[in-house]
Amino acid sequence: MSSDYFPWDDIYEGNVFPSGIFMFEIEEIIPDNESITGKLMPKSRLRCVEPDALKGGTHFDQYVCGTDENPMEVNNGTFGAKALKAIFKAAQTPKGTSLEELAKNSVGNRLLIQFGEPTEDEWGLKSKVVTYHKVGEREVGMTKVKGGGAKVMAKSSAKLPPPTTTKAGSAAKKPATLPCAACGKQIARKDYAAHVLECEG
Repeated sequence: MSSDYFPWDDIYEGNVFPSGIFMFEIEEIIPDNESITGKLMPKSRLRCVEPDALKGGTHFDQYVCGTDENPMEVNNGTFGAKALKAIFKAAQTPKGTSLEELAKNSVGNRLLIQFGEPTEDEWGLKSKVVTYHKVGEREVGMTKVKGGGAKVMAKSSAKLPPPTTTKAGSAAKKPATLPCAACGKQIARKDYAAHVLECEG
């Protein structure tokens, strides 16, 4: 492929993920990052690899592990420590007691992140992580939840459980359209990636 090629239509520009379950690869976990409060706050960078409509999107996160009493140590009861352990387990990182080693050994590993509807605060819109899963434990795709709509999954090449069947025993058909997380319109599967890049909500 020429060095002049720029895959315009295939580059996902957003870093706020809609409700659903998506596959990520861990690109980096910085274990010794310190927050402005002086507490240990490791940070991560994960790249979305599935589904295709969101491929290339980056999820950044931070995990406050320090406390007022022990600001630069990983403390068992902190939300940050629990989240990091869940990530390491979902990414099937070998068990260990060194945060630096765990961070290094997790790079390149894949996991599933389940997101809820994005939330908004004074800094703007952000992704809402619900939980983490090992690859193959859940189906990858977006979930339409606004207005009580039906669950709609995007195409995935991950190992999935057998398709659900109807009472007649035939496999359930995949929907021909997917909901846009920005505007809510139903978009044909073949046009979805292009629509996501152009949609302004």
